Amino acid sequence: MSVYRKVFPLILALVISIFNPGCGANKDQSGSKEIVGWNILSSNKPQDLKTISAAAKYGVNHLQLSHKIINNLNDLRDPQKRRLVNSLVDTAHKRGIKEVVVWDHALYKPDYYPDKFKLKGSGKLNLDNPKLWGWIKRDYRNMLELAPGVDGIVLTFIETGARIEDQYSEKLKTASEKRAALIDSLASVIIDELHLKLYIRTFVYNKTELKSILKSIELIKNPGVVVMCKETPHDFFITHPVSQWVQNIKLPVIIEFDCAHEFSGQSVVASIFPGVHFNRWEYYKSLPNVIGFSIRTDRFGTTSIIGRPSEINLFAIHSLTNDTSINMETVYNEFITRKYGKKLLKPVKTIFKMAPDIITSVYYTLGLNTANHSSINFDYRSIYTRHVSGRWMENPSISVDHGVNKEFHYWIDIVNHLSPAKYKTSAKLNMEEIPEVIANKWVQPEELMNEEYLSYVVTEKEYGRKLAAKAVAELKKIKGEFKDDSAYTDLYDTFERTELSADLFEGMAKVYYGYRIYRRGKKFRTSTLIKTIDDGMRELKSAAEKIKNYDKEYPVGQYDWKKDADLAMGYYNKISESDFKKYLN
Repeated sequence: MSVYRKVFPLILALVISIFNPGCGANKDQSGSKEIVGWNILSSNKPQDLKTISAAAKYGVNHLQLSHKIINNLNDLRDPQKRRLVNSLVDTAHKRGIKEVVVWDHALYKPDYYPDKFKLKGSGKLNLDNPKLWGWIKRDYRNMLELAPGVDGIVLTFIETGARIEDQYSEKLKTASEKRAALIDSLASVIIDELHLKLYIRTFVYNKTELKSILKSIELIKNPGVVVMCKETPHDFFITHPVSQWVQNIKLPVIIEFDCAHEFSGQSVVASIFPGVHFNRWEYYKSLPNVIGFSIRTDRFGTTSIIGRPSEINLFAIHSLTNDTSINMETVYNEFITRKYGKKLLKPVKTIFKMAPDIITSVYYTLGLNTANHSSINFDYRSIYTRHVSGRWMENPSISVDHGVNKEFHYWIDIVNHLSPAKYKTSAKLNMEEIPEVIANKWVQPEELMNEEYLSYVVTEKEYGRKLAAKAVAELKKIKGEFKDDSAYTDLYDTFERTELSADLFEGMAKVYYGYRIYRRGKKFRTSTLIKTIDDGMRELKSAAEKIKNYDKEYPVGQYDWKKDADLAMGYYNKISESDFKKYLN
């Protein structure tokens, strides 16, 4: 079974070997140890300690603490956050993890900086004032004194409070020069003075910004800086290609993986994609400038993948790190045998291999991620613009399986039909993010949703629902074979929630896309369309009630799975109160 074909043009290794998660990391060509890293985002300390313990067993030598633990270095001024950071740093060091780094963003909000460094009237920082840079350096020294055990910083210089490129300077003419000056200034303290590590985290919204940031990296003078790039452009989507520009970065690079799947269910459901991560790491590992990786292990709250079925995602990356001749069959065999026992290998592997197709036909629609950070939402602008994988493809086409079995152009076919008209205009944000789409007239700012595309959507959603139901049915058959009741319960509950989500997403898709067609006018209101919407309303309501009545514990982070029922019912109520109510049974 495939997910979406032509997404990952990568070749799997052919020779099988055995993976041992306890063995040390491979060495790169220079002979120094490869960076084998994890990233903890949640401030749930018991979970964090469990993750650190597991990291040590996996041979992790680099640990990042971010987001809810610490997102800016000045968070250390909060006593509670400072205690948590220092405690986790000490614990990680004691467990043998040599390098523990914390996240930071620069610059902070404008009001963080003294007014004497700002231009009157504009509020912009004067980057030509050497006293400003002296103040910033002292501030970093003071902040780093609050966490003496920290070994370095992961610096994000975009998505910040006061963006460096927006500040005033006559000497620094371009955004690239301003970013490079900021990084070199901080490197002079972090690397040269305090002998700590500095990783700069890249993050781009469009190709123009990408070009500017790559130029910034070229201008960096300090040779100790290491770049961290995401496994995919902009954000972590299954349908995205690899970030091909990584090979052109002259500084050392580590790759940031999201094995907890922020956009694909956050492991509350069956976010099991070991092959995706394996293929991507196989590509990046072949690049001479790539010296390692950092894996996100959770998405806040209690969503850690450690000890859960989705731990296989990071297991796949570690397997390839330790043995470049290993293949995916061996990854499945090793993980499942160790976690569930040899007797359960065959049936559990079959179920695990269903997961990618289930999630990409439920949380995705014809290659578009139709959710908002995993929460159900078919009317979210970014689905049809910022998050479209076609933005980063030379040939923006995709072949969709899942019963549809058809090739589509991302823009001309998929977005043009599935997107509401309001997201297809030449508005400023679209001109910044998808200018080539507007210039090529690949989309028209009018409602084009029709029954042909509704049939594709329904076919895919039905496929996901049936496959999820099959996985749950197969799990019921083998319940008695599990020696560990908790392992079975966790696996079963994960796929049970997945099936409930599949039911909800199918009903919602029929209602949302169907009602869009209905609103086009009388000539579009065929008996087939009316029945599809009516069926969707009943399916949506039934699934929402089951989710609301779900009485088992489940992981909660950024994505609160049960709230999907309320979100869907909000749309249900809107349609119930519309002119469509006369058709409802």
